[in-house]
Amino acid sequence: MKKIIQLLTVMCIMVFGTQFAFAWEVGTSKETVYSYGMLDAKSFVIGNPQFSPQDEEPTVEELTKMIYDQAVKNNKKNQFSYMSYQDFCRTVNNKEHIDIYRLGRHKALELFKERVKDYGDAYIVCTVSNDTRLNVFFDVVDSKSHEVLYSYRKLAPKGTPRDTKLYEEICRDFFNAYSNRIKVVAKEKKEEDELILKMGKENYEKYKKEKLAKQKAQEIVENDLDRYLRPDHRVGRGWGNE
Repeated sequence: MKKIIQLLTVMCIMVFGTQFAFAWEVGTSKETVYSYGMLDAKSFVIGNPQFSPQDEEPTVEELTKMIYDQAVKNNKKNQFSYMSYQDFCRTVNNKEHIDIYRLGRHKALELFKERVKDYGDAYIVCTVSNDTRLNVFFDVVDSKSHEVLYSYRKLAPKGTPRDTKLYEEICRDFFNAYSNRIKVVAKEKKEEDELILKMGKENYEKYKKEKLAKQKAQEIVENDLDRYLRPDHRVGRGWGNE
């Protein structure tokens, strides 16, 4: 009887441990690729984060600098170029004598969207949803069309101090994920081009349509969750509604 109880205990631990590991893996981060256009983006402007910090959290200015610093650190092979939000504001002020820091939020966002195409292929903006669980979103957005190319969501563990160290880790994880995803997307694009040549464009479009239909049912719940968790003022798709 004692052995049976011990066996059941071990099985329960294994089951719950597996469920926890699975939930943790899924809930920690999520990536979404919206366009192969991310392969063409080589220069980026760091946008002003959409963020209302609490006491222990870094300020908006500190988070902005943190994002830029992590971008530079991750860019070891000089694959990309980055412009900080501070440099963007300084350049606009020098050229046009417009002090973005003195503008209201909506006007600053409007001016940023109008000018950003002159300074980068895409822009990166972080949006923080500060609820019971810390959700941090990164959008990589085309500077001309303002279409989202790639998004990344990080769900912080419960009870983790929301200090500078946590935000640095999240920023680092985003840039690592983006660099890795670029390689995957480049491979997928190459495979797609080969399939088009092999199958013909019309047959490939039918194949792709069937494949996307199967994925849609799985993604719709996750996408709905993202829309619910992300604040209304989010960047990229959100800026278009300002």
